[in-house]
Amino acid sequence: MKRKLISLLLAAVLCLGLALPVRAAEALTPETQEEILLEVSDFIRENCLTSSLEDDPLGRVFPSWQKEGALLQALQKDAGLYERLMRKMLSGYDSHTLYSPAGTYTLSFPKSNAGYAGIGVTITQQDGQTAVADVSLEGSAFEAGLLAGDLLLRVNGERLKGLPLSGISARLRGEAGTQVELTVLRDGQELTFTLTRRQLETPNYTGRALEEHIYFMKWDRFSDEDGSYARFRQDLSALTAEDCLILDLRDNPGGDLDLACSMVSDLLPERVTFFSFSQRITEESQPTVKYYTSDGEGKALRQIILLVNGASASASEVLTASLRDSGYATVVGETTYGKARAQYHVVLPDDSAAVVTGMALLSLRDGDYEGVGLAPDVPVTQTALSGSAAYVPETVALAPGSCSDNGTALNRALVSLGYLSALPEKPYRLGEETLEALARLKAVCGLSDPAPGAGLPTLRLVNLLLSRQKQGTYLRDDPLLTAMELCRQALAQPALSPAA
Repeated sequence: MKRKLISLLLAAVLCLGLALPVRAAEALTPETQEEILLEVSDFIRENCLTSSLEDDPLGRVFPSWQKEGALLQALQKDAGLYERLMRKMLSGYDSHTLYSPAGTYTLSFPKSNAGYAGIGVTITQQDGQTAVADVSLEGSAFEAGLLAGDLLLRVNGERLKGLPLSGISARLRGEAGTQVELTVLRDGQELTFTLTRRQLETPNYTGRALEEHIYFMKWDRFSDEDGSYARFRQDLSALTAEDCLILDLRDNPGGDLDLACSMVSDLLPERVTFFSFSQRITEESQPTVKYYTSDGEGKALRQIILLVNGASASASEVLTASLRDSGYATVVGETTYGKARAQYHVVLPDDSAAVVTGMALLSLRDGDYEGVGLAPDVPVTQTALSGSAAYVPETVALAPGSCSDNGTALNRALVSLGYLSALPEKPYRLGEETLEALARLKAVCGLSDPAPGAGLPTLRLVNLLLSRQKQGTYLRDDPLLTAMELCRQALAQPALSPAA
């Protein structure tokens, strides 16, 4: 009788494993361990891309496994044998085939990004001091004006010296709606803020308009657990053939392959073959090549720009190659990671898993890009800019056309941040040059500020970017700025008629 795995997830999941701490999990009995070892061995023989029916995965690491009772007796005598056998058995293939130990799978291969209730800061420690490394635009810390580089002194009056990062983070987090008092040191002056914790989500998908006829979508990972795909399709349905789309896949480690391929079909208005893969069929000795084809009912757009970098991997590379090879997208950024293999995840009761490579992913243009990646059509990297511009006072909003010392400070900041090439002729005035630079900055950073000039949120954003610059962590997003310019060029061209 053919054995069946206790719990088996046969979803082609494309993601990079993360080294995260082991958590407690229910222990498996030796009898269950024996059953799992035998079943995983069978699964490798039948499905692993570089295995075969003649392969003996378990026999390579435990030669006497076929002797009746030998495996079970060994497992009963040696509590650590099971994990050693699983690890050795799976390590004999490609680098993506591996064993995720008990209690680590859910953490190492999350299906969605977890949210938390807090104030929206990232903290770091060095030389015994705790500092704000960065501030999220969605948190109360940004609204209060915290900056990168602020040194944390006290939380709710409690001194933080000697506490580990985990302890300080726990004090900053808490139930949404509760308050926390935070005292920091900035430029030799103590500042105290009363902040309200809020629920901060990190959705897999977000979308927003950058400017007229230019829409921006970002996928952090391909997972639909939070309803991301429905939101993507809803946003896409609102676009027309006159619109340009910038699809940001930077730092996207992959995820659900079927979801990525569905998105490709949603963006291809014609029925075309857009990608191929090589997969073993049990009865055949050699892998068989198969193809993905769109349904021909996708959205027709004026232009699609894909943003990628060295951390764009797996399913995000499939989407990138598919739209590029079909002639429907221009790729901007850096060469991608180069993970052209898909894995089956055999998930087990103790939150461990056997991750087994079952597919080789093949770009129609480049073929197998494993370890090589996909080169962009337009190579652009983020630019690190240094500067020493003074912070802009956040006491009053600046209206278009206004003239003041604060306007001079703002224009100098925009030059330092690279959004103005030089100070305007009247550096104290919020003229057209300044307003255009502010519009670009807000669009790139995703800040919503309804004020027509520089409202307080915009001034806080400028100061946050200046604080990153002073810490040496500021990177101007030239890939996105380049993508926006390519879209403007496309919009300036006459639209092709359907007959063309």
